[in-house]
Amino acid sequence: MQGTFGQVEFVPLPPRFADRVRWGSVVVGCSMVAGMVLLFGLTTYLQGIVHGHALPDTLLGKAAAVLPPLGVLAMAVLVLTCRRCLRGDYLVVASAASARNALVCTYVLTLVLILGSCAVPIVFRVWSDTPHFRAPDLLTTFSTLAFATMGFLAGMGYVRPSMQTLRKFSNHAIW
Repeated sequence: MQGTFGQVEFVPLPPRFADRVRWGSVVVGCSMVAGMVLLFGLTTYLQGIVHGHALPDTLLGKAAAVLPPLGVLAMAVLVLTCRRCLRGDYLVVASAASARNALVCTYVLTLVLILGSCAVPIVFRVWSDTPHFRAPDLLTTFSTLAFATMGFLAGMGYVRPSMQTLRKFSNHAIW
């Protein structure tokens, strides 16, 4: 059931699933952007109340606070671009493969950044208002991890749907 046109390979998708990819990628991607901006705003507001200023005093602390949300925003952009893997009701195999690789790389990088943001306040003194090391901000850590995981799973579901998903959206037997 696969077709080729020139050098590009296409895989037919059920029309309802193709619509889900078109609209779902926009909804999930925009929700991730809005949620991450709100979460970062809430975190900086709470840090401003606790410490008197929004971001840590050291450059390493600022990087640990800013880089994981930027990784999630990169994941959101990738989820938004999942719709480019469609041509009508067909999935372009090469575009989907590159989107999958980009999603995996971005997710792994975001996980490393999240783990690093947990380790930085434990190992280094990033706030000058206290002489002690501090525990990481668990609200931001787990929320960022949840956003990144949600984006990764949604993106992978859009560019690599399972047979069960395709059967669910199909009006007739597939393959």
